[in-house]
Amino acid sequence: MKKLVLLSMLIIATCSVYAQTETYKSGSVLWKISGKDLSKPSYLLGTLHLKPGEYLDSIPGAMAAFQSCEQIVGEVSMSDMTGLQKQMMQAMKMNPDTTYKMLYSDEDYKFVNENLTSLTGAGLEQFAMLKPAAIQLSVTLIAYTKFFPNLNPVNTLDIRIQSEAAKEQKPVLGLETIDDQIYALFGTMNLQRQADVLLCSLKNMDKLTISVPEIIEDYNQCNLNKLYQLLEDDETCPSTTFEKNALNEDRNNTWMKMLPEIMKEKSSFIAVGALHLAGEAGLLSLLEEAGYKVEPAGL
Repeated sequence: MKKLVLLSMLIIATCSVYAQTETYKSGSVLWKISGKDLSKPSYLLGTLHLKPGEYLDSIPGAMAAFQSCEQIVGEVSMSDMTGLQKQMMQAMKMNPDTTYKMLYSDEDYKFVNENLTSLTGAGLEQFAMLKPAAIQLSVTLIAYTKFFPNLNPVNTLDIRIQSEAAKEQKPVLGLETIDDQIYALFGTMNLQRQADVLLCSLKNMDKLTISVPEIIEDYNQCNLNKLYQLLEDDETCPSTTFEKNALNEDRNNTWMKMLPEIMKEKSSFIAVGALHLAGEAGLLSLLEEAGYKVEPAGL
């Protein structure tokens, strides 16, 4: 807790240090996009999805950038939260012809059941209606809530941004549909692969828990390069290249087909997960390659 308090005090100072490696931009989570055919600049904010909504006020220049833009752009429009939740819950349901007894050996079933019960108070019988990837999300959420004990699921950073847009009657656009997000979360792995990843995560829960404050610290320090490196260097329960691309690079490429026209039509405040900004295939590099001027904002 003391460490997180100190980190919060250092946010403004650390976000003011703009750094760039030989390849990738880093040193800010808020970036100004100008030039090319844009009459007004747009802004790109990298978010940490489970950050409390109040964190928006701590990001230098974020509210001013928000106010200056004519529209808000997110990964998905959250205007119909009830509908989104229904679609997501449907996608999380286990296939009716598959059970966890079919996916795990007796030994692994016992291990997963005992560890889930210890973590959540519910075992595989209670989770039987959910796909392994859905349980994996719950396990990850538990790891994060140790550091966000007062997390309000209806007031996270991304939701706060779109709520502010609604208050100010700014239009909100989504770069993808909920079906696109469902595919990224649940469609790239078959059930056996999902079960194997869940088993690996539970076997390495200590490492997962240790990595969370590192991710939070790197985000607080606006260190996109470190966040990207954590993703690339994860050897504990590594994703396949296909899985990584489906979650990050492929979506970036799809969004880049949309963003130029969106920004040209109206100045836009674009808020997506911070990992989408980072790295050679990140939005910052792609925007620059497309001819835009990309520079840290609010410093």
